[in-house]
Amino acid sequence: MQVPLQQFPIQQPGRPPVTPGLPPSTTIPPWTPPVAPAPSQTNIPAPFPLGGGAPGTPGFVGGGAPGGRSAFAPTITSIRGATLEFHPTLRTSEEYSDNFFQTTNHSEENFRSTLGPGFTLLLNGARTFGTLSTTVDLVHDTVAGAGDEVKVFPSLYAAIRYALTPRLSLTLSDTFVRSDSASTLDQSGIRQGRQISDTNALGLSVDWLIGQTATQAYYRNVLFFNESNSGNASTGTSNTGDSITNILGANATARVLTDYIVRGGYEFSRTDQTGGNSNTGGDTTTNTVFGSAARQFGLFTSAGLLSSYSYQTLDNTQIWNVSLFGSYGVPQGLSLSGSVGYSMLINDSQGDQGTVSASLTASYRFNRGAISVGVLRDFRQTAQQGQNFGTVESQSYFGSFLYQLTPFINATLHATYTENQPTGTGNVDNGGTQKTLTYGASLNWQVLRWLTASVQYIYTKQTGNDVFNQTTAGGSGDFAENRAMLSLFATF
Repeated sequence: MQVPLQQFPIQQPGRPPVTPGLPPSTTIPPWTPPVAPAPSQTNIPAPFPLGGGAPGTPGFVGGGAPGGRSAFAPTITSIRGATLEFHPTLRTSEEYSDNFFQTTNHSEENFRSTLGPGFTLLLNGARTFGTLSTTVDLVHDTVAGAGDEVKVFPSLYAAIRYALTPRLSLTLSDTFVRSDSASTLDQSGIRQGRQISDTNALGLSVDWLIGQTATQAYYRNVLFFNESNSGNASTGTSNTGDSITNILGANATARVLTDYIVRGGYEFSRTDQTGGNSNTGGDTTTNTVFGSAARQFGLFTSAGLLSSYSYQTLDNTQIWNVSLFGSYGVPQGLSLSGSVGYSMLINDSQGDQGTVSASLTASYRFNRGAISVGVLRDFRQTAQQGQNFGTVESQSYFGSFLYQLTPFINATLHATYTENQPTGTGNVDNGGTQKTLTYGASLNWQVLRWLTASVQYIYTKQTGNDVFNQTTAGGSGDFAENRAMLSLFATF
C-alpha cells in the first residue's frame, strides 16, 4: 500500500482536483480526473481543507462562484468581532445523454434539466475560520423509468477551524451528497448505474505544533447508504450494499538538521457493511503503520524513502510497501512530483500478489496554457473512500490541457484511462479487470464577473463491470455513453 509523502509543509489531501487556472465552476461536472486515494489510504491526513466541498457547492468540480465575485455587494455582518459573509448562488444546466442508464443494449436517450439554488456562508474571525456551502438540485429527466417527476439532490459542505492557541487548533468538517450519478458518489470509479444513494464524510482533527514537531490526531466517519427502492428499474441492484467506516489516526512530522524531514504515524479503521451481495465488501478491521525520511535539495527539490505496513482482519490480509519519492518544481514552468515503489499483498484466500506502486504527476505552464499528465497505481481499500468493493488493485493514467483563448474564455481537453481488478480481499478474484476510458472537452466563458457559462462534452466507455458483480438489465454491464451539457452558474 503506497504512502506518498508531500513536501513540507504537508499538502492537504482529500480535495477534489480542478483544472489548473480554471475557476471551479467551469470544470466539467460529469467528469472528474482520477484522484489520489483518501487520507486514510495514503496516510497523509488533513487538517481538513476549508476550501472545496460537495458536488454542486462552491469550490467543487461542477460548482463554485467564479473567483468568488458576486453580482451585488455581499451581505456582511459581525458577530463578536468575527465577520460573517453570505452569498446566494444559483446554477442551471441542460444535459443530454445517449445512454442514460449505462446499459449494454437498448440504450435510452435522456434530457436532464437541473435548477440548483444554494448559498455560501463564510466566517472569518480572530481565532475562528469557517465555510458552509449548500446546493439543492431540482432534477427532471425526460426518459421513462427515471424515477420521480422531480428528484431532489441536496449537497452540503461545512468546515470550521478554531485556534485554541497559535500552536493548537481544532478542525471539524462534513460533506454530504445525495445523487444518482455513480461518478459523483464513488471516487474509486468502480460503481455504475443510476441508483440514488447518499454519502456522508465527517471529520475531526487536532493539530498541535510541539517545538519543531507538527503532530496531528484525527477521526473520520465515512457513510454510504443506498436507497435501493428508489431510482429506476433499468439498472441492476447488485451494488446496493450500505457501509460505515470509522477511522482513527495520529502522526507526527519533524524537521531535523534543517534539510531533513522525518514522519511517522499509525491508523486504525473499522468497516461494517450491510446488504449488498457476498461477492464484494465485508466487515473488516485495519491497522496501518508508516514512516518516511526526506531530504531537501535546494529550494525546489526534495527526495526520500518511505515504507508502510497494513494488516486487515478480513482474510488475514497484509499489505507491505517500500517507495522512493521526490518532487521538483518552479513557480512558473515545469513541476514534477511522485513516488515509485513496490507493494505486496498477502492473504489467506489468494496467493501472494505484488505490483509496482506509483503516484506520478507532471505539469507545465506557459503563457496561455497548462498541460498536466499523471499515473496512479497501487492497492486501495475502497471502503475508506465510499462504497465498499473490498481491496482493489488500481491503475490510472490521465492528462489535461487548458488554453486561455481570451482573458474571459478558455478551452480544455482531458482524457483518462483506469483499470480496477479484485484482489480476493473483500471481493472475488476472478481474473477479470474493469476498464474505463473517458475523454472530453469544454469551452468556458466568464460572461460577467458574477456569471459563468460553459459547454461540455464527455465520452465514457467501460468494460468488465461484471468483475465486481455489477450487471445491468441490458447485458453484461459493459457500456458506452456520450454526454453533452450547457450550464450557467451565478453568485449574488
